[in-house]
Amino acid sequence: MDNKITVSANHVTKKFDLAERQSDKVKVIFKFWGRGIPNFWAVKGVSFTAHAGETIGIIGTNGSGKSTLLEMVAGLSQPTSGEMTINGSTSIIAIGAGMRPQLTGRANIKLKALMQGMSEKEIDRKMDSIIEFSELGDFIDQPVKNYSSGMKSKLGFAISVYSDADIIIIDEALSVGDPTFTEKSLERTRRFKKEGKTIFFVTHSSAQMRKMADRVIWMHYGSVRMDGPIDEVLPKYDHFLKRFNQFSEPERLAYQKHYKNAQKDFNLNRLRQLEYNRHILDGDDMNAVTDKRAWTHSFTEDDEKMGIISKIFLIVISILTLITIDKNILNMSWTGVLNNPRHLITNLTPSKLSALEKRHSNKSTNDIVYNQNKYKVPENTSLYDVSSEFNVPIDKLMQVNHKSTTVLNPGDILIIPIEGEK
Repeated sequence: MDNKITVSANHVTKKFDLAERQSDKVKVIFKFWGRGIPNFWAVKGVSFTAHAGETIGIIGTNGSGKSTLLEMVAGLSQPTSGEMTINGSTSIIAIGAGMRPQLTGRANIKLKALMQGMSEKEIDRKMDSIIEFSELGDFIDQPVKNYSSGMKSKLGFAISVYSDADIIIIDEALSVGDPTFTEKSLERTRRFKKEGKTIFFVTHSSAQMRKMADRVIWMHYGSVRMDGPIDEVLPKYDHFLKRFNQFSEPERLAYQKHYKNAQKDFNLNRLRQLEYNRHILDGDDMNAVTDKRAWTHSFTEDDEKMGIISKIFLIVISILTLITIDKNILNMSWTGVLNNPRHLITNLTPSKLSALEKRHSNKSTNDIVYNQNKYKVPENTSLYDVSSEFNVPIDKLMQVNHKSTTVLNPGDILIIPIEGEK
């Protein structure tokens, strides 16, 4: 096995703010204003290293933080504190990961392969092989939103099989689908290992884990409970599951509540103290730590590492952005608002926008000019849907928004050329 370290996690945490209202979500941006909003620490100070050619199984009950941890390994999200170092390219194989439901399987192959760094010529060269491996047949030209979970898993695995990523993350992707495809995928995963790739493997199947993993990390409500050879960790995990499943319903709920409350009450000061105590018990001389600043930063939230100048700059930029977004409204008189309410459609849903447009549908063509208004794209929406909803030619939408494709992502902001009064 190559000794090259491909992934290194050092006291990594991930916090989610449990803001219930929209105003609370805004307050969270400015920490000094949003104090008191509850938090949930999905990952609490995880440290490990992974090497080239190593297959690491990640186990744990639902809600243990497995997927959150692997999203940080894949670079899909950043740690709240600590350091996650990735040496190489990554590819995550999960049910539906990185796919656009409104696109066909073939279009998703192109999209995801481009995201993984393949050129268009390379994609065209590999397309038939990817489709053949997926076993989807004629369904490859159907929208992915019509696929079953097993079909999505097959497509995702087939795309990643032909990528050149250094780090492969398989998150429950082999828990669905037929046994024949699963065995074929396991065999391909073993080939990944021989090629020197690092593999993170998540499954609830002990049999699959024993076939694949060299080592197992047991995640338990955000923390690493055990990290070691599969023959040491898996028997203890199986013993835990057996006891856990023997709990009565009230006992199980009480157990889960205890650990989830601990995830809400967790804080970095406590983690720093625990780590300090551990080093002392191990006989380490903490007074000999030369880079005390680096030690402190390991237990500091990323947004708190900014200096006061950076924080002031961020606040000023945020305020200027809000002013810029609302400049049309701020510059309008009340009479203008009442006479032309379409200036206020920035965040309206398509149905509300259509209702406003119908009020002005009797205007003659000569009395019409175009105003530019913004529209936030919901899930499962294509440019064709937007064109139909707002009755705007698709070529005009593409021209105004400088788009060369009809693909839209949820949350994209589109400029809608709406007919308005002179």
